[in-house]
Amino acid sequence: MGESLSKAIAHVETTGLDVLSNVFTITNSLLDESLPNPTGQESHDALESMDWFQKGLFAYRGKRFDDAIHYFNEANAIQPNNAQCQYYLGNCFYRKKDFTSSVHHYEKAISFKPNYTEAMNNMGVTYDADSRFNLAKEFFNKAIAINPNYANAWYNLGNTFVHNRGLDKAIDAYQSCVKFDVFHGRAWYALGNTFQNMGQYENAISTYNEVVKHFPNHYRTFMKKGLAHYKNGNYNDAVKTYKHASSIESKNAKPHYQIGQTFTKMNQEKKAVSAYLQALELNEKHTKSYNCLGAIYEKNNQLDEATRFYRQAAFWGDVSAKQWGLEHGFHWL
Repeated sequence: MGESLSKAIAHVETTGLDVLSNVFTITNSLLDESLPNPTGQESHDALESMDWFQKGLFAYRGKRFDDAIHYFNEANAIQPNNAQCQYYLGNCFYRKKDFTSSVHHYEKAISFKPNYTEAMNNMGVTYDADSRFNLAKEFFNKAIAINPNYANAWYNLGNTFVHNRGLDKAIDAYQSCVKFDVFHGRAWYALGNTFQNMGQYENAISTYNEVVKHFPNHYRTFMKKGLAHYKNGNYNDAVKTYKHASSIESKNAKPHYQIGQTFTKMNQEKKAVSAYLQALELNEKHTKSYNCLGAIYEKNNQLDEATRFYRQAAFWGDVSAKQWGLEHGFHWL
């Protein structure tokens, strides 16, 4: 169970930002995609509609959204007031990034089933994806008004506040989410990121601890926790946390690079050099490590060594290293 949940949380981020960046990592909105069994009277039409609907679900699961749209439309043609057909048509068009059509079908689903909170949630997700944040918040709040314990709607409301620069309100929403679903790993992770982005590093660290309590092998959480320690001046704890991240993804250069950054901050240059070299053993194209090594040797007036590392960074396409070379009389391609 822990492994599957860890895989679920592993897709939280939509952008692969450097872990020492001040930019907030955007989280994925959570589209509700429950797969119900349709109900209806056992008439010929109802059975035929159900058959088309089941074909639509099968295609939807297989991410064959055009086929799914065809099947759901066939089901809808037989039973035109079927809220579930409209709901899944909305999901299909969302996956195709046709947000106008997606909203249209969610609206029809809600017109057939006024308390359809999943459709309201997904309508909010669609408006958020289309950067129509006020409408997104309106529909998340409608779903929550009907079902105050609806954890996914709280989570998505938090995401919309983040996207719309309302971090204080995002924290409230994420905390409501984990109150109703303590195992909602995405919400815990997003809450930690929000605390971190607000400079509340102790709160971020305690929140990341909640994540790893439930998802002990989640690499990105340990990287974020290491960053929180780093920014809070807890450098030894940062190194320890980055090392733990490295034990989870032993072939990833980034933890070693971050360890090098931390030792550099601690003025322990020999340890920093060792960490950067370890990063390069794992990824010979890691230009940031070459540049950091170049900077350390340049600082210590070891220009031959500095030049060697800057040249390697330039070889792998680093613009700043190429500029350094030009300023020092080198014309590296």
